[in-house]
Amino acid sequence: MKITAVLTAASLVFGLVGCASSSDPKDPQDPGIEDDGIGAAGTAPDTNPDGEPYPTESIGHASRKGTKAGNRIANYKFLGYPDADVANGLQPISLAQYFDPTGKKYKIVHIQAAGVWCGYCKAETQIVVPMKAELEAKGVVWLVSLAEGPTPGTASKQKDLEGWIATFKSPYTHWLDPANANLGPFYDRSALPWNANIDATTMEILTSGTGAVTTKEGIIEEVDKALELAAKSTLRKNAQ
Repeated sequence: MKITAVLTAASLVFGLVGCASSSDPKDPQDPGIEDDGIGAAGTAPDTNPDGEPYPTESIGHASRKGTKAGNRIANYKFLGYPDADVANGLQPISLAQYFDPTGKKYKIVHIQAAGVWCGYCKAETQIVVPMKAELEAKGVVWLVSLAEGPTPGTASKQKDLEGWIATFKSPYTHWLDPANANLGPFYDRSALPWNANIDATTMEILTSGTGAVTTKEGIIEEVDKALELAAKSTLRKNAQ
């Protein structure tokens, strides 16, 4: 089941719900994350940890539709905290770091975009925080993208991200995407959270949609469906 489908007919099954805001796409980025002495997000790698270049063909925003392959997500770059390690300061993070053509470490890259003000984002986070080991066992890496602060429509800041991690004791990699600067084209900016499942072997967008699955069973079912979709990827077959 794709997340986009769950938003409609199946929303009552898993309690998939979302918040709304009035985010302005013209909101400026927090200047504190553009140059903090560590380096800009642009210094994040364009290759995976094995040195393989990130794919550049068929880049876009469309997710899988039936047997039609989805676009590949671009190698977006952010500043954030790998594995929620705040002590080492903001670090450049890119999606290339999760590109795994072999599928040995990662099979699915899950991105959750959230806002500090969003109750359903918080509910989803509370459910998924204790699931890290279970998700990793399935080859799923869960990434959190903080887009907005405590007031709807305000760009997220470093203190918001650190507060989010501390509040939920979340173990996942978190980054800043102030005012949806990178990922905004994927979703209606008046609605959060946004969740997407990416095939780590090809970086194909498998599912994409706003709303939160707020039960453990629902999250596992969504992940399993994404794994099934990834196994049928025509992009993967073409790459072999």
